[in-house]
Amino acid sequence: MTSPSAGVAVDAARVRAVLTAVDAVGGFFAVSTREAEAADPSWRPLAALFAVPAEGPDPLGQRLEEVADGLGAGRRVAASLLAQSVASRSVSVLLASAALGVLPDLATSSVLHARPWAGGPLPLWADPAQLAGTDVTAAAPDDVAAALADVLAREHVAPLVAGVRARASVSARLLWGNAASALAGAVRVLGEARPDLHAGALTLARGVLAHEAFAGLGTFVPDPLHPSGLGFARRTCCLYYRVDGGGKCADCLLRA
Repeated sequence: MTSPSAGVAVDAARVRAVLTAVDAVGGFFAVSTREAEAADPSWRPLAALFAVPAEGPDPLGQRLEEVADGLGAGRRVAASLLAQSVASRSVSVLLASAALGVLPDLATSSVLHARPWAGGPLPLWADPAQLAGTDVTAAAPDDVAAALADVLAREHVAPLVAGVRARASVSARLLWGNAASALAGAVRVLGEARPDLHAGALTLARGVLAHEAFAGLGTFVPDPLHPSGLGFARRTCCLYYRVDGGGKCADCLLRA
């Protein structure tokens, strides 16, 4: 993970305390750090979920089929919506952690785990025996945003995009746009659940969206109808309008 300037390493206890606070937000921010989860053999590194298995079960592929069947939509539409849901998990957890002053090293090959799921947010478990991170409370916001953008793009979004595209024919830019939308959604949720973190999270998210990997995918706009007062205008479409009765999302490009 790229460490921001002036950041210092923190011990596992500090990282775990931050992740526990993030988990308390619930929903897409939920992440377990319980030691007891190690006894569950269904957990696997998140990177393994993204990869197409040479043999055996394919939880991401199976979930894609379930979403397509449930929506009565094609694989391309289902892949887009599933990718946005999965991207929301890493994006939400890492953004909130950084806003709390710690950028955790949630390596998808070893630390962050997922397991097969039938609906709702993808379950996540961060192995407490491997937790590490960087204290960013004294670092410049631009440096923290750059480090956050780098780890999100390289470790989480790019492998997810590759994994989804290996299972369905869908535009990479569309999927990256979904991740940008998920980032904006995380800021809005924090604006309601943790108002004390809202300003910091918004600053970080704007910095992430200026990063090369996310640039041009969307921008924050005023939204007086939302409790946070914040909206988002994306430059891609998640295809939800193609679901029977789906309509257009609040941040949809097609609303313009």
